[in-house]
Amino acid sequence: MSTEISPDERAPDRVSAIASVLQDNILTGHYAPGDRLPSEADLCAHFKVSRPTLREALGRLTARGLIMSRRGAGGGAFVTQPTATQASEQIATLLSLATRLENNAHRPLLTETRIQLQMGCAELAVLRKADIGDLRAEIDLQSDFSIDDAEFVASVRRMHLALAEASGNASMSVLAQSLIETEYAITPKDGYPTRVRARFLSYHVRIANGIAGGRAEDLRAALTELWGFEQNRHLEPGEDPNAQVERPPRMRDLRLPPVQRLTPIEPTEEGT
Repeated sequence: MSTEISPDERAPDRVSAIASVLQDNILTGHYAPGDRLPSEADLCAHFKVSRPTLREALGRLTARGLIMSRRGAGGGAFVTQPTATQASEQIATLLSLATRLENNAHRPLLTETRIQLQMGCAELAVLRKADIGDLRAEIDLQSDFSIDDAEFVASVRRMHLALAEASGNASMSVLAQSLIETEYAITPKDGYPTRVRARFLSYHVRIANGIAGGRAEDLRAALTELWGFEQNRHLEPGEDPNAQVERPPRMRDLRLPPVQRLTPIEPTEEGT
């Protein structure tokens, strides 16, 4: 074990001190995911504490999701091996509780945070020339204005997740997924009439085209405008939801044209 409790730490709160030492050992890699911690008897002897005190410290690590207990032969306390989904769910749960405001006032803040993170994901997707097949599939689905609101929202959520995956960065994907899950756990009061869906679709097409075409500037512009739209969108009183809608841009064939041969310049009499 790499760290011991200092004399100053023992008096005020032995449980917190033991939990802190073990957490540091886990997070610094002294104990790797899946490793078994020393037995309770060994830990009690090492820290010079009683078994109830040690078990309370281990309980705090369990509550933080750092360790899990197994019973029977070969049992004990083991460092957890969370999947990306489990990590995202835990972050989303804590984030939802930590940012909860009255009347769901925190949803715009979550949207703002998600957009800022998506800008980084999109730029990485450009650098890595990511496959945008999943984004295109969701755009095709969103182009069908006959789907109901629930199906449209589910498609938008999946598109956000696909954009995070396109970054090729596991850490950003976990953080983005937790933000998206927290944000979309709150049902917005506004509906999704045709004109609103068309605006979303327009931005989504621009994002996909920006990644496929390697144009980071276009991506930033599209995401910034999407941010403003999501923060401020509303229908004017008495406005017809089925009125003429904005036509979204077409998905372009983004293959670059071949470089043409340059025609040699004929020398002039002055140049001879």
